[in-house]
This record gives sequence, structure tokens and C-alpha cells, in this order.
Amino acid sequence: MENGVRGDRTDIDSRRKTFGSNLLPEYNLRKTFRRLVLEAIRDPMIAVLFICAVLSLCFGIEKHGLRQGWQEGLTKILAILVVVIVSSSGKFWPITQCLEFSVISSYIPETDVVRSSKWQRIPICRVLVGDIVFLKPGDQVPADGLFIDGCSLNTEMTKTDGQIDRIEVDAHENPFLFFGSTVVDGYARMLVTGVGKNVKHHGISLRGSLIDELKIITSIVGKSGKTVALLTFMVFLVRFLTGKLHDDNGKRVSFGGETRIGDVLAVIVGIVATPTMIALTSTPEDLVSAVRTCLAYSMKRLMKIQILVREPLICHKVASVTTVCMNKTGTLTMDSMEVTKFWQGLNSIEEVQHNLIAPSVLELLHQGIGLNTTQPPSRSSSSSPINSTEKTIFEWAVKQLGMDVESLKKSCTILEINPFNSKNRQSGVLISKNGDNTIHVHRKGAPEVIIPMCSHYYESTGNVKVMNKGSLALFEQILAGMAENGFRCIAFAHRKTSIRDYFTFSRQQLILLGLVGLTNSRRSGTRGTVEDCRRAGINVKLITGDNKVTATIMATKCGIIEPDYQPGEVIDGEEFRKFSSEERMAKIENICVLARATPDDKLLMVQSLKQKGHVVAFIGRGIGDAQALREANVGLCFGTQGAEIVKACSAIVMSCKDFPFIIDILTWGRGIYDSVQIYTQFLLIASFVALVIDFVMAVSSSEPPGLSAVVAVSTGKIPFPVFQLLWMKLIAGTLAVLALNIEKPSQDVMRRPPRNMKEPLITAQMRKKIGAQALYQIAIFLVIHFKGKSLFNVNDKEKDSLVLSTYILCQAFNIFNPRLLEKNIFEEMQKKKLLLSIIGLIISIQFIMVELLNGFSETARLGFGQWGLCIAFSAAPSMVTWFVRCIPPLGNFKFPMLKPKID
Repeated sequence: MENGVRGDRTDIDSRRKTFGSNLLPEYNLRKTFRRLVLEAIRDPMIAVLFICAVLSLCFGIEKHGLRQGWQEGLTKILAILVVVIVSSSGKFWPITQCLEFSVISSYIPETDVVRSSKWQRIPICRVLVGDIVFLKPGDQVPADGLFIDGCSLNTEMTKTDGQIDRIEVDAHENPFLFFGSTVVDGYARMLVTGVGKNVKHHGISLRGSLIDELKIITSIVGKSGKTVALLTFMVFLVRFLTGKLHDDNGKRVSFGGETRIGDVLAVIVGIVATPTMIALTSTPEDLVSAVRTCLAYSMKRLMKIQILVREPLICHKVASVTTVCMNKTGTLTMDSMEVTKFWQGLNSIEEVQHNLIAPSVLELLHQGIGLNTTQPPSRSSSSSPINSTEKTIFEWAVKQLGMDVESLKKSCTILEINPFNSKNRQSGVLISKNGDNTIHVHRKGAPEVIIPMCSHYYESTGNVKVMNKGSLALFEQILAGMAENGFRCIAFAHRKTSIRDYFTFSRQQLILLGLVGLTNSRRSGTRGTVEDCRRAGINVKLITGDNKVTATIMATKCGIIEPDYQPGEVIDGEEFRKFSSEERMAKIENICVLARATPDDKLLMVQSLKQKGHVVAFIGRGIGDAQALREANVGLCFGTQGAEIVKACSAIVMSCKDFPFIIDILTWGRGIYDSVQIYTQFLLIASFVALVIDFVMAVSSSEPPGLSAVVAVSTGKIPFPVFQLLWMKLIAGTLAVLALNIEKPSQDVMRRPPRNMKEPLITAQMRKKIGAQALYQIAIFLVIHFKGKSLFNVNDKEKDSLVLSTYILCQAFNIFNPRLLEKNIFEEMQKKKLLLSIIGLIISIQFIMVELLNGFSETARLGFGQWGLCIAFSAAPSMVTWFVRCIPPLGNFKFPMLKPKID
């Protein structure tokens, strides 16, 4: 219980073998790929095509013999297998990326354990059953276990419904600690009892609203396809029963008569196969997988610049952010700090060297700095506290005040620790000196909290002076001067007491030991980033625990407020809390800086903004930011030094040092959502147009449907034969995904206001575009289908090739159309080489299929004039879109003769 497990290799292997490791079961990628291939093969469309290809192989051998008859059917089978592998690979890649993100995000947390009497910090995945773990505020509980000892331990657990449970843990009433909970207050030692798959899970089952919306769209389109398929089936059935179907020789096909039973069965197969194919091809099943591919690729790109997106589906909220609230320390400023001021009594460190400070006062300073920290009580003496503020002061005391940590810890025994609390803004320690058994209490924290608790103060000579009104005013001047220079101030106080008096003495009887002033440099690019946010329609607010003066100076430097800011733009937490609900809602949008904010103030600010209709992003770092991060629509945190609870509450973790990466995240969210909308629009146009073409071409044919799917699939009597269906599926499911979703977002996305989060994925403007494009394409295809032979002087097969080529080229231009709305289109196109390459690839493959592989693709070669018609029909909507885009708004056009006359 004191020394921990042995921790050698034999002990570790034995415990892992007996109790398991603190890892979830490994994901077998090879099995995953095989599963995806099997799922692709079981895809109803692929299954029907495969059956048709096998029948084509059989009928080809029967008709042309084994030597020549196998080629067409076997080629179709191989083509289907190629599409299956390509489709499975496209779905497999996002899974590998998500696993990579999961590994990175899951194994970052570390914890303190004692092994062989030595405290060490290890990743939680290495925790063993039997380990003694030290927990402090902000830590994640690394496994299931039991409370051993500690003080005021409170944890938070997220339930399956998303609600937060705050749990008090002690040795008597509730000694149980569970994996995944986080420590919000107090400290403790715990004994690990369960790891890995043996822990009691309390995970959240969240569904992405964006994915849900995409599934709804897929379902609606699928139902439309099934309705059209049912109508097609009814038309075929009526025509069959009324004897209006004829075979290739012009004979009526019906039961009995001269029709062979085999031909009748073939027609029945065709009657079923054609509507089935229409129903299967109309469902845009690739929509959800395309979005996942897009998210995986974009997350990988962000990881290269040290931005980890823990919740990929947060993109639609990021695209809607209207207000960014941020803390100062660790957000606008760097993580690293430096002690640049120290006041001993009313004297500054520049005037008094530490070797001139009275030894008795110096000893008390060593105790207040070296022992009043949040770290394992038996941790290595050479290590400093984990908290960045404590660490900076700790290291300063060692270097500047000559603090010997090892001898200090040997000379004193810690009796009780009161960890730092964001609400009380102070921490304390009760110690006993081993030499004379005297009891001492030390406090440190915000000066406005500590100084009112002091009745006296120490001078550097060791003399104790009364804290009267005059000296109190001088201390206030010192604090005001430090605030004006942007210092973060920490006060230290002390009192000698006894165990009996400790619980009864007045907290106003402490003696002030000194004031420490810390500075940390501002992150680069903060002012430019704030301006970029404003141009994008995003408000920026500073919410900090620093005093009003320090907060105002920082906000002015960053451009959040102007030097001549208006009344009401800068307030403190106390004033904010006193507002009534009505006053707060009326003034909330005008507040730019909230100083002296407690964690509850930060939470209240986020809640009020959300009630006002804002979509809020909160950027935090400390434990006091956890509630606001959890409440915000988008939680972000900076750096790798933040508490684990902060990372757990954040959807996005930034390890980069520069503030402008906020713009990269906002651009990512807007760009990803735009890509999802563009791909959805593309897929819906392609699906609806194909649905109408399938229906019209199928019911307008006077021949029996499917006499080669038996007949139809291999002779092309259903709208699109096997090769053509596979080619269309490859365009929609793979090439279009790459073209629309993998390019970097344009900077134009940050030149417009945020999207309305209540607005559906398919907006009213998108519905207009989908309707216009679909109607145009359908009109063109109907003209080609019904009048193409006479208008263009082509035969039936050439006419079908015209329909297919025009359809493919229309979808290629549909990929390009949304980019015509960008302001600097030619400049942006130079950056989007992949987009242009894929469009060129689609057009090239279509040309090769028609001109060189027409035997396999069941098409006819087209002349230059016919190709020109296909391109003209396909490019016309793009030209109209570009032309309309170039027309300036009439509201911006000024007529010189209408200028007002100035007297």
C-alpha cells in the first residue's frame, strides 16, 4: 500500500497475464477489410449485377460456344470484382484513420503511480491491477479501483444519456472509483482493481446529427426509387398480361401459343430484374461513407499541423459558430511563464536580494512554495509540480531563493492538503516541523482572496508589521501597478498554530509572506486572428480570472476592444452575476471582456449566449474552464499541458503554439460542411436524373425487359448495362468523393457569415439548384431518347451512347459547377489540381469506353460532331452559372446622372 507493486518485467507480465492489460481489444484490420469486401458483395445491386453477369456468361457460351462465348461474361465478372475492391478500399481507409485518431486521443492521458517505492508518471494504458495511483484535480481515473486515502475527492461521471453526475468519494460511504470519470476537486490515492475490458463502462452513445440527416436523405431517395420501380413493374406486368410484349422475331410473348417456356421465363426474369435494378441504383448508399472519407482525410490533414479533432462530426457546429469565448492564460498567452516580480512586504525583489531576506522568513517561503503544491506526497524530490503556475514559482524558488527540495521534505511532515479550487481561488497545507513539532498553516492564491485574510505582513528583515489601512492601500497600489503591466499575481501567507487551534482560529489572522508576479508572452498573430474572425461574422469575447485592468490591457492588445471602448463592454464577474436574467440577456451581446470570472461565470456566459441564439465556441485550458467547455457547442483547448478533464471536455485539442490556427479550424468546419453539401447536391442530381432515365427508357421499350438477364442486361435493353452501371457507381462512390471532398477549402468560406445551425443540410437554395439541374438534364435526355434518331441521324445504339456520354459529362461538370461560385475562380482552380485531374480522368475514361472499348461497354462509337453535342449539352449549365456569377448585383450599380447635387 505504501511502496506499490514491484514493477519489474516479471511482475508486469504476470499481472497482465492474470488480470489483463489496460487496453481495449485490438482491432483486426485484415478481418475488417474482408468484412467490407463481403458487405460489398452482398450489396443488392452488386449481387443482381453478378447474377446477370453469370447468366450472360452461360448464355454467351450457349450461343457462341466455349471458345468465344466466355469472354463477355467473364469480363463483366472481373469488372464487378474490381468495383467491389475499389469500393471496399474506399470504406477501409477512413476506418484505419479513425483507429489512428482513436489511438492518439486515447493514449495521451498519463497518471502518477508508485512502484518499488518510487513515484513515476506513466500512460494510463500501462496501469496494472494492484497499482497505487495518485489522483489530483483534472486527472482522468485510469481504471476501476478503491479509495485508499485523500481529501475532499469529488469526481464527475458522464452517464449514457449525456448527463453529468458529480460524485463524492471517501473511505466509508463511497470508496469506489470508475474508469473514465474525472477528478474535479480534492486528491486521493487509489488501488487499481480492474483494467481494460474488465472495467465498468460508462461510455456515451452519441449519434452524429449530420450522419442522421444524411441517412434520412438516403432513405427518402431510396423510397422514391422503390416507388418508381413499383410503377415500372406494374407497367411491365400489364403489358405482359395483355400480350403487348414481343420477342426479337416480332412474335407476341405470352403463356401458351408458340412462345417457348424458356422465353417466357426469361421475360418474367426481366420483368423482375429491371425494376429491381432501378430501385437499387436509385439509393445513394455512398453518401454516408463519402462523408466519413471526407472527415477522415481532413482530420489527417489537421493532425499534420498538430490539431486533433476528437469529435469528427462537430464540423457542422464549427461551421455555425457565431461567438468565440476564450480564456487568457494558455489561450491568448503561451503556456510558459516567468517570475519577473517579487514583493517582500513593501520592498521589490530588484531592491532586496534573497540572501538578505531573514532566514526565518526564507524558510517560511520555502515551505509555502515547496509543500503547498498539488503533486504526489512521496514523489521524487527532484520533480516539480505539474501545474504550470506552480511549476514556474517552484523552479524560481529553487534558483532564486535557494530552496533545497529534498531537505525541505525531510524536515516537514504534511498533515493535510487543501488543493486549489477555482471557486475559492486558493490552496492550503497544514504541516508539522519534524525538529520542534510546531504546526504551521500556509495559504496561497489570488491576492484579493489572501490579503483580506491577513492581519499582519512580514518584512524582509523578519519583522512583522500590522496590516493597517495605510499599508493595505500601499499593497493595493502595488497590485494595481502589476495589473497594469499584465502581471499575474500570487500571494503567500502563513501562520504558526496548533492542531487544537487550527480548527478554531480566524482565517483573518494570517501573516502575508510575499507577492509573486508572473508574466507569459502573448501568442503570435492574436490581433490578426481576431480581425479575421470579425470579417467572418464571428464575435470574440475574453473571459478571464484576471482583474479588470489586466484583462482590459490584454483585450486591447489583441484587438478585442478598442482603446476608447464603450461602457458595458468590460465588466467583472461580480457585476455580471448581479444582473437579472432580463438585464443579462439585454447586455450579453455588448460584453466583450468579462474579468474576475469564476467557473460559474464562464458557464453562465456560455449559457446566456446560447439562449440568445448564438453558437458558441469556448477555448479553455484550466480545470475551471471544464464546465464552460462542456456546455459550449464547440469546446477547444490549447497545448499538451492542460488537465485531462479539459481535454475530455474538448472536441478539438490544439498542440500548436500559434493562435491563428483557430482560423484553420473554423475554415475546416465551414469547408467540410460545404463539401458535404456539394457532394449531397451532386449525388441527388445524379440519382434523380438516372431514376427518370431508367423509368422512361424501360417503359418506352417495346421489347421484353430483361431477355438477357437473361437478355436485357447483356443486350442493353434495360437502361444501362453492367459496364455502364459499374462505371456510374465508380464515379458517384469514389471519383466524385475524391474530387469534392479532399481538396483544401477555399478562403472564400471565411468571407461570409456563419451558417444557421437550424437550417437543414439541403437548403432552399440547394433545392432550387437540384431542381433546375435535374430538370435541365432530364429534358435533354428525353429529347435525345425520343427525337435523337431523327435530330442527330443516329441509330438506336448510337442514341443510347449519346445518352450515356451526356449523362457522364453532365456529372463531371456538376463536380465543377460549385467552384464557379468562388470569387477568385481562376486562382482557386490553380490550387485544385486534384479536382481538375479527376474531372479530366472521368472524361478520358468515358471517351475510351465509347471509342475503344465499345464492345465491352456495349456502346457505339460517336463522331466529333456528336461528341461536341455531348460537351455542349453538359457544359451549358456551367456557362450559365458562371455568367450569372459575373453579373454584379443591381444594388451596387450606380448611375452617374443620379448622383445627388450638393449645394
